[in-house]
Amino acid sequence: MNNLGRIYRFFIALFAFSLLLSCSEPPQAPLRIASSPWPGYEPLFLARELGYFDEEKVSLFELPSSDITLASFRNHSSDLATLTMDETLDLLHGGTKLKIVLIMDISHGGDAVMAVPEIKELQDLKGKRISIMNIPLGMYMLNRLLTTAGLEPEDVDVFPMAESKQVQFYKQGKADAFITFDPIKTRLADEGLQVIFDSSDIPNEIFDLLVVHDDVFNERREEICSVVNQWYKALEYIKSDKEDAARIITRRLNVDVSEFDNIMSGIILPTGDDNARLLGGTTPGLLKPVKLLSEIMVAGNQLSKHVDASSAIDSNFATCHKK
Repeated sequence: MNNLGRIYRFFIALFAFSLLLSCSEPPQAPLRIASSPWPGYEPLFLARELGYFDEEKVSLFELPSSDITLASFRNHSSDLATLTMDETLDLLHGGTKLKIVLIMDISHGGDAVMAVPEIKELQDLKGKRISIMNIPLGMYMLNRLLTTAGLEPEDVDVFPMAESKQVQFYKQGKADAFITFDPIKTRLADEGLQVIFDSSDIPNEIFDLLVVHDDVFNERREEICSVVNQWYKALEYIKSDKEDAARIITRRLNVDVSEFDNIMSGIILPTGDDNARLLGGTTPGLLKPVKLLSEIMVAGNQLSKHVDASSAIDSNFATCHKK
């Protein structure tokens, strides 16, 4: 074969190879999951620690505070995020399209109002300085606190901030009470503050969720279901090897391992069957408490109108929780 023929065959082969490359799909980037410190989110990090997640498919990263987690999801820096139900309603109210794929926990004492010893009753908060988390949950808890105490918003001075700054704020003598959650709640207790109101006083109002953007949900349902399955696997590990799980979780939360039972007692971890009931069927069970939550948020001027969360639930996905 002459040189011209060789050159011709070379370019034919090169063209065929480039065509093959163009037809092959590029590998998908890992699912980006954003979270922040809170006992109810810890099984995710436990799953990562135990190697349950394929690192090529899942990238779980911790942000320092819940307000940054909310912002990361809002601006699409993350595909999935751990959020409270009131944060989720705030996003839906603003037009964000998302799906709730997992009810991670129900707060039952984990969210609390911590006060200096001089404050004995809720009414003693009148005229006092209150630090709240700089997220919708902070304002929600404040509204519920004031309603229960029979106080008006103008009766207190409010300082919104990231929960990670609250201990320092207390040490500087800048607040008398703190609306917060674990692990900050435990750290404030170590400083001598006491619980005067918590989420057990308003049961079934504070849900923590794993949410995903609609487009990601539609494109990667199986991978998202796999994340959910690894979550349940981590819950089983907590039951089967509580001592090791406690060591891993308390180390991450920067609290003593002796605090593990106390911290976890402030949350309820729904089972797969619970999730299937709350997120499945023709009328998902979550919709009733969400409707109440939406009404409370409207009354507290956190939402300008009622939010129907039914668009955020795909009842077909509930089968994932029964595997």
